[in-house]
Amino acid sequence: MPNGRPLVLLQESLLGKSAAAVLTREALIAELEDAGRNLAKPLHRLTEASDEPERIDANAANMLQRMHEPLLSLRAWVLMSESDDAVSIDPALLEDFIHFVAMARSLAEFHGAPEPQRLMHLIGLAQVRTRLETHVGLTPAIDVSLLSRAPGLNIVEIAAVCSLKLTTVRNAVSRREMPYVKNEGVALDDVLDWMVQRSGFLYSHINATTRNRRINGRLVNEELKRSKAVEFERCISRLRLSLWRMQKGERRLALNAEGIRNCVLLLPAIAPERIADLGLEQLEDRSDDPAASMHREALGLAPGESLWQCHVPTLGVLESLLGRLNQ
Repeated sequence: MPNGRPLVLLQESLLGKSAAAVLTREALIAELEDAGRNLAKPLHRLTEASDEPERIDANAANMLQRMHEPLLSLRAWVLMSESDDAVSIDPALLEDFIHFVAMARSLAEFHGAPEPQRLMHLIGLAQVRTRLETHVGLTPAIDVSLLSRAPGLNIVEIAAVCSLKLTTVRNAVSRREMPYVKNEGVALDDVLDWMVQRSGFLYSHINATTRNRRINGRLVNEELKRSKAVEFERCISRLRLSLWRMQKGERRLALNAEGIRNCVLLLPAIAPERIADLGLEQLEDRSDDPAASMHREALGLAPGESLWQCHVPTLGVLESLLGRLNQ
C-alpha cells in the first residue's frame, strides 16, 4: 500500500458491462503483453545492469510465456458460474502473476501511463469470488485471498460481480434493499441474498450450497434435475415453466425455470393447509384468477381443480415441500 493507500483492483470504469465483455481473451492478452514490454527493461537492468536489446527481448518473452497460463486459468475461473475443481493454478505461479500485475501498475502510475486495468479487475473479481465461496464453506478452486479490511462487500464489488452500474447499486442501498454500513459494506449473508436476484450475478451457484440462502427459479430448476424426489415431465416454453411429477403419487408442480427474482411454484390440486407451515411465501389461490387461465390450460387441470401459487425462499423450504408432497 504505497503512501498508506490500499491497492484498488476493481475498476469503476469497467462497471456496468458483463465481465465476459470486459475480460475478453484478446483484451487481457494485449494488456499483459504491454505490461510485460514495459517491465522488461527496468527488471533486466535491476538484475543484470545492462541495456542489451536482445537479452531484454528474450527476458520479456520468457516472462510473458510464464504469465499466459495463470492469466487464462484465472479468467476461466472468474467467468465460470459454477464450481469446477478442474480449474487450478499453481500457488507460486499465481503469486508471480499477482506480483507482475502489481509491479506493472506501480510502474505505470510512476510514469503517468495507462494502468493494466483489466488485469487488475480480473484479480479483483477473483478475490471477491474467493471471499464469497470461503464464507459459505466452499473451497475455492483458485484461492486469491488478498487482504481485505471490510467484513462485507462494498458498492464497487457488488456492482462488479453483478454486472451493474455503480448508480444502480447506490440506488438500491439508498432504498434500503440491503443493509449497508459505512466502512464495512453489506454483510456477506445479506449481499448474497440480494445479488442472487440480479440476472448478471456471476456466482449464483454459491446460494445453492446452503439450506438458508435466498434462491431463484433458475437455481431450483438445476436442483430439481439432481433431485430424486421428482421426475421431469416437460417444458412449457411459452410460459417459461418446467413441469415436474413427484416420484410418489401423481402430484405435479410447475416452476418458473428461468426466474431470477424469485422461485415461483404452481401447485395444482393442493390442500393449502398441508403446506402452510413450511415457510412458503405469498401462498395464494390462483384458481379463479383470469391471468392464470393459461397456466390451467397448460397444466391440463380438470374443471374445479384448484391452482395455488407460492414463492419458495430457500433450498431448506424446498426440501421440506418436496418431502411433504411425496408423503
